[in-house]
Amino acid sequence: MTAPRLLLATALLAAAELPGAVAIDHLRPGEPVPEERLPLFGGAGEAPLVEPGKVSVFVFFRPGQDHSEDALARLAALEREFSGKLVSFVAVASGSTPPAELSRARAEAGVRMPVLLDPGDRMYGRLEVRLHPLVGVADARGRLVAWEPFRKVNYGEVLRARIRQALGEISEAEAQRAVDPPRSTMPGDDPRLVARRDVTLGRMLLERGNASKALESARRALSRDPGSAAAHALAAEAQASLGDCAAAEEEYRLALAADPAEPGAAPGKRAPCPPAPRP
Repeated sequence: MTAPRLLLATALLAAAELPGAVAIDHLRPGEPVPEERLPLFGGAGEAPLVEPGKVSVFVFFRPGQDHSEDALARLAALEREFSGKLVSFVAVASGSTPPAELSRARAEAGVRMPVLLDPGDRMYGRLEVRLHPLVGVADARGRLVAWEPFRKVNYGEVLRARIRQALGEISEAEAQRAVDPPRSTMPGDDPRLVARRDVTLGRMLLERGNASKALESARRALSRDPGSAAAHALAAEAQASLGDCAAAEEEYRLALAADPAEPGAAPGKRAPCPPAPRP
């Protein structure tokens, strides 16, 4: 592969991995979708890419490609969901696609939408469609709302949000939250929750007589949550068990400063501090 082609392929692959990334140069959101009629697969006549007066959903797909067939299956579910509303669905395939492949892909996905053929890939070229699958959504005036390339996560939710945006049921900002949702915080992502687990582990180690390891757990907890009164109290108990009374008192002081109600730092609850063993 020549250097320019390699660079182009690399750029397209990168675009395919980015949420919302598209390889469309000629048609952008807000612009009218070309009033184009294409031949119908398996029937006589032609059909439009967008249907006037309806929200139009059109997918450029390639039979035999996993992502394309996944997209068709998701669109089949959306067809059923929006069947009572003014929404039309069509699929567009290259005019050179074998008819048997088109029939199989349509049947396996369970879509009812018409399949349009693009002779000579003229529409593909006009819109500069380079990725498969690629779903376009247009409003009832025939203006593009969004292009949505395939994504492995939440693709159905993204397409649903774009259709609802085109219908006027939700705002663009609300649709965008479905496209780029805020990162969910898992328990392991919150350092304070991880610090609590360190404290729990440290107390188990302390109960088993392993004060050194308990102190390590307390220090790990404090590195994640410096204001943890429970971690300071654990460190104080571990230091007391190791005979380091001065360090224990300082940790008790820090625990009470962080939270005066911390049980492990209350004067009557403090662990005794025996003299450190002589070397």
